[in-house]
Amino acid sequence: MRSEPLPAWQPPATFGEYRLLQPLGRGAMGEVYLAHDTVLDRLVAVKFIAGVAPDEAQRERFRTEARAIARVQHPNVVGIHRVGEVKDRPYLVSEFLRGDSLDRLSRPVPWTRVLEIGIGLAKGLAAAHRQGVLHRDLKPANALLTEDGQVKLLDFGVAKLLDVAMAPAGPARLPGPRAAPVE
Repeated sequence: MRSEPLPAWQPPATFGEYRLLQPLGRGAMGEVYLAHDTVLDRLVAVKFIAGVAPDEAQRERFRTEARAIARVQHPNVVGIHRVGEVKDRPYLVSEFLRGDSLDRLSRPVPWTRVLEIGIGLAKGLAAAHRQGVLHRDLKPANALLTEDGQVKLLDFGVAKLLDVAMAPAGPARLPGPRAAPVE
């Protein structure tokens, strides 16, 4: 007896206040759609877990991604608006960014622009680290250069959360080697 493959999961065209407009991309762990937030009348990105039937480990990674993004709140990190579940499928709603990922930049890139991009990425990563978030998947495909020239760190799907972010006083300190002060 031959078993038929399970049909691919399709998100509903509308759910809650969101109306899906078109697919934006698909990765190993998620599918992202452009959507219209009908309550706030704005475009957003909606990410669903990829695959037919997500298991509990995938769901927990997805929740960790949402928490990681929510902790950071920085101009160089994509912003998150909401998490939820529709038809037994978790989703997260984030800001929709117009631009291209760094892996799609035409080359060569002037060194001054490379420096600006690097500084933006470093600021986003530093903000994440101060909040106890380790991205763990920094690569050109996971950073976007917006149409107005700002770099944004994306895809916290394999991020690790450290407890230090919940400390109320002072900036978080991550364990590891410390540099000697420069005089």
